[in-house]
Amino acid sequence: MQRRMRLLMAVAVLATALGVGFDGASTPACAQGNACAANCRAAHNQCRIATKGSPSCDAQLRACLQSCTRR
Repeated sequence: MQRRMRLLMAVAVLATALGVGFDGASTPACAQGNACAANCRAAHNQCRIATKGSPSCDAQLRACLQSCTRR
């Protein structure tokens, strides 16, 4: 019983170190994609502030998000 618990703990530590969640959805690539999208949204907010809501900001956001999915 203790051996099994140690094995499970070792697997959990390894998965955490590798950035893999137990649901399989949490991967380093996913984290990079989320960071890229967050950067796009931050730039979009700054664009809308600077241009007082110009529609061109929305086009820039779409292009930026598309570049995140291509990576």
